[in-house]
This record gives sequence, structure tokens and C-alpha cells, in this order.
Amino acid sequence: MGDHPQGVWGREARGFFLPLGTLRLEGLSEAQGRAIDVTYPSFVAAAGEVRFRCEAYRLPAPPAVRQEELTRDGCYTMRQQPLSPDCFQLTGFNFDAQISLDPRMPARLGVHGEEDLPKPIVLENFLRVFCAHQALRGGGLVLHSAGLVRQGTAWIFSGYSNAGKTTLSRKAQAAGAQVLSDDMNLLLPDARGYRAHVVPFTGEFGRTLRHPEARANYPVAALVLLEQGQDLRAEPVSPAQAVARLLGNAPFVNLDPSLAPRLFAVASDLAAALPVLRLRCRRADAMDAIWHRLEGALSSLNSNRT
Repeated sequence: MGDHPQGVWGREARGFFLPLGTLRLEGLSEAQGRAIDVTYPSFVAAAGEVRFRCEAYRLPAPPAVRQEELTRDGCYTMRQQPLSPDCFQLTGFNFDAQISLDPRMPARLGVHGEEDLPKPIVLENFLRVFCAHQALRGGGLVLHSAGLVRQGTAWIFSGYSNAGKTTLSRKAQAAGAQVLSDDMNLLLPDARGYRAHVVPFTGEFGRTLRHPEARANYPVAALVLLEQGQDLRAEPVSPAQAVARLLGNAPFVNLDPSLAPRLFAVASDLAAALPVLRLRCRRADAMDAIWHRLEGALSSLNSNRT
């Protein structure tokens, strides 16, 4: 492969549709472009207005970062370092990136190995962080959650690691619900409330499913705080409890102290606008029984509001 200006991989580009606007990936090699086309066919946007840009480039060597620097509480956690008030560096396994919060400034995504860039551990993790910061700027959140669509509305089950999000997603999909993601979901406000948007990043279970139409989005019926329990219970949660959980389950943006006021305001708005329930369930609980408890609790909550 011949050399290209500024250390880029090639002259290929792909428009990547995201709920917040199309992200144009530039400087790709032909092989990287083909891999993106195959892996994300629903998200490679047709020609149209581009809101964000990202330049792909070569790293002269893999990032000089130790594994313990990318581990927090036993889980893989990318390292975020501020470069300026509107820009930060993101370092993960096999990649280094710079993300500007100003859409006029392009992001940059660097890898040492050509084949690494389209891999989920690189591209999807970059998109997770990019979308989380841009969603917050737009009054929304990316949440650690399982997103399930039933009867045309989305239920967002927010929970910490090992709360049962993937197990619940498998049961729901087997019972006929559509799974948006079993790992992270993006919520954005609109005139009538909040909508859950399809995103290209998902958990291991989500990668076994066919990506739905990238522009699909659904009104959110309720936010559900998912917990493991000894019996099946669903109950309303106060806005204060909901905000506390949302702050803990809004990854990437909750690691930046400078974003704390904005994050608290957005989480408070979301908790005030949506019905919030707590679901305690067991692995053995049937999905029909879970939906029955949730709908009963939601009906009771709505009756008390009127």
C-alpha cells in the first residue's frame, strides 16, 4: 500500500449514520471500507449532509498503555484525558483517538494495524464515547441498559454489570420483542418526551441479531431500574432515586467532573419526564410474567399521576 498524506490509511470514506447526525469516516483503506460495509450495512449512510467528521490514521506503534490502566473494577475501561476544555484523548486496546466536542473540529481515530480499525473493540468503543458526549450536549443520554421494543414502544432496562440485561434481552427476544441493544442505548428528547434510537454499538447478544433500520427510533414507555432479586417485583421509583441510578449508569460522561452539572440537569429532566420503575427478577422468571408486573406497576403509577 502506498503512502498517503498525514499518515492516513487510504482515500476511502464512509458516511456513518448516527442518531445525532452522519459521521464521515475519512482516510480509510479499501479493506477497512469493505469491512465497515459488511459489518454495518444499515448504518453506512447514503450521500447527504454530514454533521461530524473523523479522520482515520496510522499509529507508528500500538498505544503505550498498560492493561491495568484500562481496567476499572475488573472491567475494560477506556482512558479519557482532557486536552482542552472542548477536546479529550481516548485510549483503548489497539487504538488512540482525539474527540472534539465542537462539531466543527474533526475527531481522529488511530490504529497501528490496518485490520484493527473496523473491529468492534475499536470502532464501536470509539462510537460509544463519541455518542455519549454528543448526546449529553443534545439533552440526552447513552445508558448502560437493555432496550426492548414491545408494541411499538421502547422499555429501557438500566442496570449495572451482571444485573441481568443480556439474560432479559434473550428472554424478551424469544418472546417476540425486538432488542435494540443489550448493552447501551441512546435516548434523546423530542417534543413529546424521549425516544430510544437504534445504535451500531451493542453487547455480545446484540451482535447475533440483524441490525434493524439505522434510522429507527421509538417513544420510551418507561425507564426500568433492573436488579436481581429473590422474587418478581415491579414498583415505582422516586425521581431522586432514578437520578442517582442514571448518574451511575451514564458511562464516559460521568467520568469527567467538568460535565457533572450538565449530566445532573439532563438526568433530572429525564427522570421527571419518564415513568421510572424498579424491577427485581430472577433468571427463571418468564417474560410474560415480567411484562405483566411491569404493565401493572406502570398503570398504577399513571393512575396516581392523573
